[in-house]
Amino acid sequence: MLKMLFLLGISLVTFVTNAYAIPAFARQMGISCNACHSQNGFPALNRFGRSFKASGFTMVGAQKSISDDQNGKFLSLTDTLNLSFNVKVGYVKGSDPTKSSEIQFPQDLGFMIAGRVADNIGIFTEIGYEAEDNNSPIFQLSTVILPIVYQVSDYTLGTVLYRTSEFGPAASYDTLATGSIANGQTLQAASAASAQSYIVDNAGAEAPAEGVGFYIASDLWYGVYSAYVPTVGTVSGVSPASYASLAYTPQVGNWDIGIGGQLWWGTASRDDANSSLPKIEDKTNQFALNFQAMGEVQTVPTSLFITYANAKQGTIFAQTPNNVTAATVVGEVAPIAHVLMFSAGYRVANNGQNTNSSDNANLFAIKYFYKENVQCQLNYVINENSLKRNEVYLTFRTVF
Repeated sequence: MLKMLFLLGISLVTFVTNAYAIPAFARQMGISCNACHSQNGFPALNRFGRSFKASGFTMVGAQKSISDDQNGKFLSLTDTLNLSFNVKVGYVKGSDPTKSSEIQFPQDLGFMIAGRVADNIGIFTEIGYEAEDNNSPIFQLSTVILPIVYQVSDYTLGTVLYRTSEFGPAASYDTLATGSIANGQTLQAASAASAQSYIVDNAGAEAPAEGVGFYIASDLWYGVYSAYVPTVGTVSGVSPASYASLAYTPQVGNWDIGIGGQLWWGTASRDDANSSLPKIEDKTNQFALNFQAMGEVQTVPTSLFITYANAKQGTIFAQTPNNVTAATVVGEVAPIAHVLMFSAGYRVANNGQNTNSSDNANLFAIKYFYKENVQCQLNYVINENSLKRNEVYLTFRTVF
């Protein structure tokens, strides 16, 4: 326990972040981070935050533009380049069976440029650092998302070109905080809090993807379709797989509700780098269901997140003898609104193996917000599978 408190003290001078939760957008709009992010803190989005994302990051508030007024504003650029910097540092114990514990400094390091390009074009791009197994640093393009949007009555129509090293085709568009997209998940122990994250982590791989997506969004619902290849890099001879998502997002009293489903299907094929070899085929066949409710109970901010995911055996995220399944439930309460939050959850999962397939876990977490963009988080996962150790995640995160 003393060791954990010591590491917590160390973490108070270190930084961590999640993509999309960046001050570049706050600067563009001239509003606080909490104007877009929910009571659960970044990166979870509230209703206004979802509208901002639906706009393709093109909404402008306080930020001025450079315009060519004599030619009907043929030129319209923001007068400031929206650049953010992120660092991620943490202490992790138990997630890697080959290591007793790690202080990861940094886990990630990157630069993000994001915001409005033109009236109906936005961009989000991140160039990040990752350490290879030999700890040699590599800076590479981590994510780039280019939405082109049009407003038709109460609906926003978007076309998105994207490439991501870890967020999968949901990077094309998604706004729930259930883990339906990895960087929307608010807890560090993502595979214990989100069924979708469990599916990816169980495969021992990230979820790269590149493709083109189309979405329609309103205050009440949104739908997404994307044709994508589950890889990142130069490819040729491509035949894409498909991804679709549909979500209903009503306001019920003081509760912000989200109910959604996701579907991955088809086989993506691409030429091998060695042209003499046959095409590489990535088979996808999985689905997920999501539910979130963020509101208040007796004036105390309270949230509930429920997820379920199923990946069919023999696909890229279930290369196992049987299907991989998971269901999670997480509850959060904030005795001090926007400052202190407690979380507890439970995961029921099957890892797809013939033996030791049950992979249930308990999750407990504490989040403390020193500032809107500064968060300390401690996650503790009690694994019921005898082959797994309990996990500890201690992080301090900020975005600036």
